[in-house]
Amino acid sequence: MSLALLRHLQEERAFDSSPLRHDLGVYHVPFSELGSEEAPEKTLVSATRRAERLMIVGTSGSGKSSLIEHALGPMVEGIAPIHVPVAGESGDVVTNVQAVSGMIIQQIVQHADLTDTERKDVMRWASSQRPLDSKVRTSGISVGGSWMGTGLGTDIKRHITHNTVLPNTASGTLEIVDQLLATVQEDDLMPVLVFDDTDRWVRGLVAGDTDHHDFAMGFFGKVLTEIRQLRAGLVVAVHDDYLANNQLKDYIGNVVENRINIPILNSVGALGKVILSRVKVHRPTSDSDRIPSLDEVMTTDALGELYQLYQKDFSGSLRKVVRTTHGALADACNGGFEIITPDLIHQAIW
Repeated sequence: MSLALLRHLQEERAFDSSPLRHDLGVYHVPFSELGSEEAPEKTLVSATRRAERLMIVGTSGSGKSSLIEHALGPMVEGIAPIHVPVAGESGDVVTNVQAVSGMIIQQIVQHADLTDTERKDVMRWASSQRPLDSKVRTSGISVGGSWMGTGLGTDIKRHITHNTVLPNTASGTLEIVDQLLATVQEDDLMPVLVFDDTDRWVRGLVAGDTDHHDFAMGFFGKVLTEIRQLRAGLVVAVHDDYLANNQLKDYIGNVVENRINIPILNSVGALGKVILSRVKVHRPTSDSDRIPSLDEVMTTDALGELYQLYQKDFSGSLRKVVRTTHGALADACNGGFEIITPDLIHQAIW
C-alpha cells in the first residue's frame, strides 16, 4: 500500500520545491496550527485592508510567498491582490520607476474588459515603458482575475481608452497606475501591490556582487519609494540579509510601515504538518475521502532527520526540506522501498 502511495505522490510531483505561484496557497498551513503564538495570516489581511505598506521578512524558502498566496488569495473578500513579478527581469527594469509602473498596468489590464486590439495596444504601450534593451516578459504576468468583475473591467477600460495620449514619463505612467488603482477602490476593493520574489539579488549582495548590490539598492531605494505613494496597499518580501545592510535597511524602512516575520517551526510535529499538507493535496482521487497519515510516507526517524536539517543545514528553509523530500521519494520509488527512511533523506541532500 505504501509503495503505491509513494509512486502516486512521485507521479503527482507532490514535493515540487518550486510550484507555480498560484499553487503555493493550497499547501500553506496556518502558523497557529503549527504551534506558533503569532498569526501572520490574520495580521497580513487586516493590515492590507487598511492599505498599509508591509514587509514579510524571512530567509529564502521560509514560506514568505506561500503566506502571501494563502492570506491574499483572489477570493479574499475586499482585497484585490496585484502580483508584480520582478525575479525574471533585468536590473535596468527593476530599478526603473517607469518600467515597473508599466508592469503594474500590464497586471491590471490582463483581465479588464478590453477587446483583443485594445488589450494589445495597452500592452504595447506598457511594454514601451521598459528600457530599450530589455526583453518583454509576459509569461509571469498574473493577477487575481476572479476579483475583477465585468463592471470593474469596463471602468478600467474607460480609464485606459480615455487616455488617448499615453504618457512617456515616469510621473505620467505613475499617474495612470494611480487612476487604475483608484478605479479598483471605487468597486469597494482594496488594491494591494505584491512583490514577493525579491530574493533574487540576495546571494550577489552578500557576496559583494556590484550589479546585484545596485539592483537591490535601486529597487528598494528608488522604485518602491515612488510606488509607496500610490493609492494601494503594498506587500514586499524581504530577505533577512537585506536588513543586514545598513543602507538597504534604511531604504526599506522608509518604504514600509509594518513588519511581519515568518515564524520558525519549533517542533518536529510542526514540520510534519507542513509535509503532510502536500500529501493531503495530492492524495489519490480513488480514495479521496481518506487522508493518508505521514507514517505511510516516511518513518519517524526520517522526519526527525528532516527537522534537524531544517534547523541547522537548511537555515529554516522549507523549500530545501521539500526538495530533499522529493529526492528521497524518488530514490524510494526507484529502489522499491515502501517508506522513506533516514538513509534516503541523507542520500537526497544536495
